[in-house]
Amino acid sequence: MYVVGEELTTTGSDTNYIKKMLSSLEFLVVQDVFFSETARFADVVLPACTSLEKEGTFVNTERRIQRIYKVMEPMGESKPDFEIIQMVARACGANWNYSHPPSEVMDEVAKLAPIFAGVSYDRLEGFNSLQWPVGPDGKDTPLLYTERFNFPDGRARFYPLEYRHPLFPDDEFDLMLNNGRVLEHFHEGNETYRSPGISEKVPNSFLEISPELARERGGIETGDMVRVISRWGQVRTVALVTDRVSGKELYMHEREGGEEAINILTGRIMDPDSHTPAYKELPVRVEKIGKKGGKSPLPLNNPRFYQRNPRPGVEVEKKWARKDYVPITED
Repeated sequence: MYVVGEELTTTGSDTNYIKKMLSSLEFLVVQDVFFSETARFADVVLPACTSLEKEGTFVNTERRIQRIYKVMEPMGESKPDFEIIQMVARACGANWNYSHPPSEVMDEVAKLAPIFAGVSYDRLEGFNSLQWPVGPDGKDTPLLYTERFNFPDGRARFYPLEYRHPLFPDDEFDLMLNNGRVLEHFHEGNETYRSPGISEKVPNSFLEISPELARERGGIETGDMVRVISRWGQVRTVALVTDRVSGKELYMHEREGGEEAINILTGRIMDPDSHTPAYKELPVRVEKIGKKGGKSPLPLNNPRFYQRNPRPGVEVEKKWARKDYVPITED
């Protein structure tokens, strides 16, 4: 198995199951910019570059193809993805000898994939972008399906769905745990927890619990250690009593690795149509396991503690009145 730039263990559902499957592989290669949780199971780790250290293109969910440029040289022994893959291909006996892989690979893609037919590095020069499908003449498609859908008869296809009951709390797991992001971190924090300026605002995960539920469950206070248990696993974390949640609803944000990874609690139940795991349907129970003296898991420099001071707008007159302000004039 060869994994490129993907954190499987903490973002996939049922972390314990994924770790078991990764441990059973005969051989695993992980290519990433950081030593991820998935990399801990790898036989070989290949250090890749960040986007600032290489050239290439990104295609986003708006179908927009955007070109990026190298700003700095790669750190240490890391290399761009295309260079690593070309070296692996050569080692396997392929005669890959691109002189400028990003642009030459894009030319190959344009020849093979009709929706990229008119894409080239010349047309993406500077900050130009194209939205596929792109015709051979370079004309792109900002708005899809204005005249017909992409079927032989031009008609759309409807896919009827049947309602299926979600996982509900029961007598054993009587609380519902919601999970997702926090403002300060991206996804599970594989990158952002490595940034001191961000991680000092939210250094660890925590369980948000309402004041009424905290009183009901043995007098849980902010800073207490709690154990959250589901049908598939359990995690230890710190409680944060807050009115951001109510009733029997709990919230816990994603966190890379350790005993706090939220997907230790999620199972392998998938939606039969989209194959999306039931991340949000998570009945749990909570146990208080230690008292920590009321220290909040959120440092005082977290924005939640700030007093918001709305302003009327951009006060440009104050800017103009500054002694160091020099207006730009045209000759």
